[in-house]
Amino acid sequence: MVAIIGAVFTVLIALITYVLKLRLDEKRAIQSLISELHRRRAITEGPEPVIPGAEQSADFARANASVASMRTEIRATRDRVRQVDSLQAPLSEMTRSCNRYLELSAAYPDHYAVYLGNLRRELTPQVAQVAASRRGIVAHEPGGGAFYEPPNRSPELTCCATRRSANSN
Repeated sequence: MVAIIGAVFTVLIALITYVLKLRLDEKRAIQSLISELHRRRAITEGPEPVIPGAEQSADFARANASVASMRTEIRATRDRVRQVDSLQAPLSEMTRSCNRYLELSAAYPDHYAVYLGNLRRELTPQVAQVAASRRGIVAHEPGGGAFYEPPNRSPELTCCATRRSANSN
């Protein structure tokens, strides 16, 4: 009897550990995606002009490659989370938003900057929705951290930077 109880407890502990690991991996995948979108320069807030001849520019190509990469990351995250609507629906909407940008920018390349702004505005509530589905996930604005420079934490580097700026006066 003791052996049966011990075996049941062992299985329960293994099952609980497995479920907790799945949830932690899911949370990490979602937070990683949100952070990745947060750091994307292509969707940072800025001017949204119509750019004649944009199709020939390197920036147009980079923006499209970035959005295609975002779409791939979103799909990979969708595959790594549970098949529940609260997670799958906003991730699917994010994929559709990327697809819409790619289709529109291919059809009307001179307007790609406008479409990037639209993409950012579409992704923002979708990110908030997916973040709200799990406790402990921080929703960052897509593109909002593209040009963020972390504070200098090294006293030695701060000291040297202070000396350089003092010497340049």
